[in-house]
Amino acid sequence: MSRKGFSVKNVESVKKGPGVYKLFNNYGSLTYVGKAKNLKERLQQHLNEDDIPNIRQFDVKHTETTREAERLEKNIIQRSAPVHNIKEE
Repeated sequence: MSRKGFSVKNVESVKKGPGVYKLFNNYGSLTYVGKAKNLKERLQQHLNEDDIPNIRQFDVKHTETTREAERLEKNIIQRSAPVHNIKEE
């Protein structure tokens, strides 16, 4: 399965372990930020789901711990306000 830069081949190159991932749409806009205990596994799940439409590429930042990933995710969301991370009240 391939969605341009978001493909099985590209996900296979991601190392296992904790970190943060960013998903971008076909315009290059950041649409979602997430954290994972296992980045490779989580990105593979996104390939098989349609919960976030128009994913075209991703970027990952590995961290030493899941706690560090949580802090990084929170900071990126606060700075960037990706559309799929905004909670409706």
